[in-house]
Amino acid sequence: MPVVTEILPLFARREQLLEQLHGGTRSKTTLAETLDISRSTVDRSVRTLATAGMVKRQQGGYGFTLTGRLLYEEFRSFSERAESLATAQRLLSSLPADTELPPEVIVGSTVTYPESTAPYRPMERHVEMIRRADEVDLLATTVAPRFIDAYREQVLNGELTLRAGLSPSVAERVATNHGETAREMIAAGGLTLRELDQRPPFSFTLSRVGDTEYLSLLVYGTEGLNGYLVNERPEAVAFATELFERYWAETTAWPAGDSRVSS
Repeated sequence: MPVVTEILPLFARREQLLEQLHGGTRSKTTLAETLDISRSTVDRSVRTLATAGMVKRQQGGYGFTLTGRLLYEEFRSFSERAESLATAQRLLSSLPADTELPPEVIVGSTVTYPESTAPYRPMERHVEMIRRADEVDLLATTVAPRFIDAYREQVLNGELTLRAGLSPSVAERVATNHGETAREMIAAGGLTLRELDQRPPFSFTLSRVGDTEYLSLLVYGTEGLNGYLVNERPEAVAFATELFERYWAETTAWPAGDSRVSS
């Protein structure tokens, strides 16, 4: 039986029943009661799955065959990954199709979008992250004064160490509009500031909160922050760490040459 054309649709139609069987052998009566469906529906589903070789009669009811269990676990993993990507679609649609962004960054993440009743919620989530963090590595393609204020507060209170790599346009705006703030943070020993030689594809931070690291992805559009994604899975953090270090290695010492900040 072809997997893609027959097995996957079969699993998709009977996912709730299969999830019950993934927990162990179940009788038809138990399945009907747990899923709140008729016994005849259970009979048909089990018969179809048994014909396909996915389940078989066992002591106490029905359970997976080895092939069925392995295929279902692959289907389950794919479904979870696909659900994460679908949830992030609105955020991803703001980025070019060739953006360097593997699925591991998205899978298992939490995404916050601005809504008509809460347009600043993504910004609020990121400010919360800044206030919790002990250390932050930042690559910025744009800058929000609210974030600068949050970084300043934490750095001057001695609660945060920040490495910030800024795109040339962001570096210019920070030097022009927030030079005094940058001087304060550098003098306090909590800020290392550099100008990026290359513009990263998006803004993001790596935040260390105790023993946990978080990737925070900030995607901007013409009207501000389009979405905010947070992921603490090791795969996501590893990608962001490699990306940050790659860009950080190709930065220009800054603000040493900019009197607006260094004077």
